[in-house]
Amino acid sequence: MAFTNAKWTMALAAVGFSISAPATVARADEPASGDMSNTQHSTPRAIDRSWLYLDDARVADPGAVIGMTSVAYTSVGTNPDPTSAPYRAFAANTAQPGALAALGAEVGVLSRVSLEGLGQMQLGGEGPGVNPGALAGARFQLSPPSWHNVHLAASAGYLRETWTTSPHAVATAAGGADGAWASFAASLDVDRLRLGLTTLGEHVFAPGRDGVDLMVQAGISYRVANGFRAGVEWVGQDLEETFADRAEGGARHFVGPTAALQLLQERLTIVAGPSVGLSNGSPSILGRLAAAYGF
Repeated sequence: MAFTNAKWTMALAAVGFSISAPATVARADEPASGDMSNTQHSTPRAIDRSWLYLDDARVADPGAVIGMTSVAYTSVGTNPDPTSAPYRAFAANTAQPGALAALGAEVGVLSRVSLEGLGQMQLGGEGPGVNPGALAGARFQLSPPSWHNVHLAASAGYLRETWTTSPHAVATAAGGADGAWASFAASLDVDRLRLGLTTLGEHVFAPGRDGVDLMVQAGISYRVANGFRAGVEWVGQDLEETFADRAEGGARHFVGPTAALQLLQERLTIVAGPSVGLSNGSPSILGRLAAAYGF
């Protein structure tokens, strides 16, 4: 039986639909290449914690967890004053002879707000005995998200001293003291170059201590290649004692090169470097290795 033009049209339309429908369904099941790449890029908890001593000026995203650990070594005998105060709860403290390990985490809880905690203890028996200490606090992102190259962050919280068991230590020989701390961090990215500055102030609630202990850290870092940065960092500790009393052994300064690797789609950052003392009472040799991982 002959087909009319209308019947031919209907038949061709049915065949075309039967061919195109599976292809359409298949394309609907496949995400667009651009969406796939964006999903793959945003799913990993990428971090950029490439400073060795400076505080990072960016806060963890809500729900993100950043695990942090470090090991530091300071040459024994670098603190010439045996009556100086006990060692405080920051791994950047240059008065601690021997090896010191730290372990902590930062958890994003709100947009531009996170909580952090850090504990540290001595490794081995080199130098005077040092009991564990800790700190805890909150971090706040001050710079708006639209600032892609400038980052500002503030932090504050509680500390428990990492204290020495040396009988010569003043004020808290029977145990560590509690205290409060606050810090401000800033960083600026200019193409491959990054500049950073951190200021840290703390007050320990114990007699015979400085009203405020001041530490300043500054650094410069250059992205040599994807996943690798090299730089230099300087740390000044107890700067309030530069022209005042020496309740805690006087001001200390050290500087050294750093190298940072970013691995596993930037979820893991490993940074390390040696440093040398710049002033009387500063450690002659230091070394530190730190790692951070984004969950």
